[in-house]
Amino acid sequence: MDIIDKVVAPLLEKLAGRVEDKWYKSKYEVVKAAANTPKGDFGEEVTTALIKKIIGMHAEIINGGKGEFDILTASKVTFENKLATEDTSGGFQFNGLKKDIEYDYAFCLGVSPNDLWFGIWSKEEVEELTVSMTKDGSDSFKLSARKSPNTKYRVMPLTIENFKREVSKIV
Repeated sequence: MDIIDKVVAPLLEKLAGRVEDKWYKSKYEVVKAAANTPKGDFGEEVTTALIKKIIGMHAEIINGGKGEFDILTASKVTFENKLATEDTSGGFQFNGLKKDIEYDYAFCLGVSPNDLWFGIWSKEEVEELTVSMTKDGSDSFKLSARKSPNTKYRVMPLTIENFKREVSKIV
């Protein structure tokens, strides 16, 4: 065993004995662990399938979710789909929203260890975002949302009733 292994081995044991975080053995642990592209694909597929099953309307992912928007419905409503996992303080940061491309709504899917959340914001509301993803940048923005009803950007539990009520308002 070399010096690096001698230093690292007891620290690995110490790390293994620490209390697991809130994602450990949770329902959606696999989402948290996934790389960004598969996470995004998962979010687009969930949203599209729910529009089909709950709303009863055809919807499809366009160009594999690359381009101006991600999802097109039969009523010609377009969605930019974003997925975020819950942070340590219980909030969600939906990254990469763009103001200069064409879509009607941002559909934001929040994933907690054992629950799903969502929020839908119009393109006009996205255009009001001011926090850029890059220093001095203006190409993509982040939307920070919370579960609290007292916040501007609020996510709600993803239930059949909530989804149907909110999506039916716009499709």
